[in-house]
Amino acid sequence: MFWIWFLLATSQCALLYILARRGEDMPRRIQDEAEANRAVPEDKWPSVGLIVPVAGRDPRMEGALRSLLNQDYPSFVPVMVTAEENEPAAELVARLKQEFPALRHVVAGTATGCGQKNHNSLQGIAALGDTVDVYAFCDSTHTAEPDFLRHLVAPMARGEASFSTGYHVVEPRDNQRTTLGYAFCVMLMRYLQAMSAFTQLWGGAMAMTRTAYVKYAVAQLWVENVVDDCSLSALLQVRGAKVQLCPGALLHTDAISHSQPVWRAWMDRQVLFLKFCMPGQWKLLGLMCVMMALPMVCAGLALLGWLISVGSGAGVLLAVFWLAALVSALHLWRGLLSKPVPLLGWCLAFVDAVRLFTSVYWQSLKAWSIEWHGIRYEVGKGGVVLRSERS
Repeated sequence: MFWIWFLLATSQCALLYILARRGEDMPRRIQDEAEANRAVPEDKWPSVGLIVPVAGRDPRMEGALRSLLNQDYPSFVPVMVTAEENEPAAELVARLKQEFPALRHVVAGTATGCGQKNHNSLQGIAALGDTVDVYAFCDSTHTAEPDFLRHLVAPMARGEASFSTGYHVVEPRDNQRTTLGYAFCVMLMRYLQAMSAFTQLWGGAMAMTRTAYVKYAVAQLWVENVVDDCSLSALLQVRGAKVQLCPGALLHTDAISHSQPVWRAWMDRQVLFLKFCMPGQWKLLGLMCVMMALPMVCAGLALLGWLISVGSGAGVLLAVFWLAALVSALHLWRGLLSKPVPLLGWCLAFVDAVRLFTSVYWQSLKAWSIEWHGIRYEVGKGGVVLRSERS
């Protein structure tokens, strides 16, 4: 058991150090990407349809949508899609349309055999038809820099790939442990994305050429699936199609007083969508869960044994060295945040994140349903929607 603990503890700290180095390298990669984008002539940028499914009444939404409408891109058509004509999100889109006449508002109606987001995206594509060269997709609650769309579409403009993806970064606006834990989880996923073996589409910021959309029958996939990105990533892996990560296509998510139920629901989706659509990666996620949780448990037991004079000195020594290495790695991660946070709070947030991750993964073992935006989906293999029920 000691050697299993030693191997897992070493692997955990090594992974955190490697990913921290990835994070430190991100600004250089973004700068290199921006320089390559400036070399593309203005008339070589393809026309883009920017499709944004919009739902709910998130207070961040208006600012996020404005940032997408104010993109510095030669030719793009913004399309915002709501499920209903009279919902709060539709009222916001109507107000924005008065200020941005080029904005199109599509009312998708209720989805029946797929996720509502998939249905909204498909209706947005149908409204654009063949009038654009590239379809780009964004979430509605993340803020974009003015050059976000250029970064996202650049692989198509340079002829390097038919599919591209960005990601987002959480900007914690307080030092609450839940807020910091959520920020840590998103950082972890972003840095994993930067490793080619784990690069896959993220539905909050992804793009594809119209030709690829037709070639890979994306409409036929989405029309029966619960999720857009994981389902398409699984298909592209089977077909051997390349997805190019664009580090500069980075959206920003403000988080303040982030609640535990919202964090857990978000993590449920990250784990369950992988289980439904990419079971191989879901199993790897299980190994990561063991790698993150078991060293913490073993260290706690070793220190407890020392306090009550039970156990070996080797176990205590390993626990101390592991704790020092872990805190050192988390200190590196803390330096990658946009503003400083207390080291103790950051470390405790990591503990909360591991605990929540373990609980969510354990409950995912038998789960074949998921609730998203007030709709519960029963899902089969491959992410196919078997039945949906609205609360």
